[in-house]
Amino acid sequence: MVKKTIFSHLKKRLKLFCIINVFFMIPMSSFGANSISWDSEEDLFSVQYENTTVKDILDYIEKHSKYIFIYSETVRKNLNNKGPLGKNRWNLLGSWTAHGKDGDVVGIYDGLKLELKDPSQLLYAKGCDFDGKDESGFAEAVATAGKADVILLCLGEKRNWSGENASRASIALPKIQEKLAMELKKTGKPIVLILSNGRPLELCRLEPVCDAIVEIWQPGIAGGKPLAGILTGRINPSGKLPITFPYATGQIPIYYNRRQSARPHQGKYQDLTIEPLYEFGHGLSYTTFEYGDLKASATQLKRGDKLSVEVAVTNTGDRDGAETVHWFITDPYSTITRPVKELKYFEKQTIRAGETRTFRFEVDLLRDLGFIDGDGKRFLEKGTYYVQVKDKKVKLELID
Repeated sequence: MVKKTIFSHLKKRLKLFCIINVFFMIPMSSFGANSISWDSEEDLFSVQYENTTVKDILDYIEKHSKYIFIYSETVRKNLNNKGPLGKNRWNLLGSWTAHGKDGDVVGIYDGLKLELKDPSQLLYAKGCDFDGKDESGFAEAVATAGKADVILLCLGEKRNWSGENASRASIALPKIQEKLAMELKKTGKPIVLILSNGRPLELCRLEPVCDAIVEIWQPGIAGGKPLAGILTGRINPSGKLPITFPYATGQIPIYYNRRQSARPHQGKYQDLTIEPLYEFGHGLSYTTFEYGDLKASATQLKRGDKLSVEVAVTNTGDRDGAETVHWFITDPYSTITRPVKELKYFEKQTIRAGETRTFRFEVDLLRDLGFIDGDGKRFLEKGTYYVQVKDKKVKLELID
């Protein structure tokens, strides 16, 4: 949960420093737009990205429970645009370019220029390349950062580092990118790390030097527009991670629905935590949400009974936001080993500031509590089950 704000309303005049040095994106996925009207194909893309991608794909990860608003109307600064990737669009399409055209791409820098009322407030320096050892751009990057109030550090993978036949021995970013971040940290300016990548990354060295992290994955040709809206605070992010981010590459495989260890008191690493850096379903917002206790319509059940479980979620912040509730089940004792928890249902609702909304999970006992046996048939055993939302649990007993 967000505990404090480092910039909720900026009193001083901001200068934005954007280091657009390494990132890439892949063509957009297909989203339904049956109830949306548009005047052009470009308008359709914008509507889909702001109403669907921003809420469902862009995952706002945040360090130290802080968040940053960058209010463009308070900013005035001359533009200092340098570096080949500032206007590079081709690399933003990612490995699955297909029929994508670089001329159609709105990149990160492009999106910020469109979003800001005075584009001259946006400074630019490349800093470094994707990989290699050339640090000659560091000095310019640090000098430009000295003129800024917020550093937007755009790191990630090349377009051909992801996709088919693109395995990597380490999921950490190349050392040159991490070193650039360390140099910028010395300026004392807040750093917003913007990541574009096709896989979870090892961020254990980058996370401590950043004040916020925005994961944009590979949003495609229009990704720069909604990202700019998030960075300025016009759009309130609400995405959740669809995959686990390990603390280190050596933790792989690591995922939320693993099997329980036969010796849970053993098997721990000697040199790092067993917990991921960011777990499946993680994602923050520019507002805060408080979860109530789970309430089940019944806790003792028989086969064929109907079951409903509810949880109240309150928006305790000062702006409207959307929250996704993930419903997990756990079967701690089964004739076939089962995952420690299994995602069975999720729901997103928009909750106005100060409002409380009820989320409900209609449980089908066989479908949601049952499991598949060795013959591919679903079975349901009597015994103890748990329904879980975040750290809230309710215990169920199937007695027949």
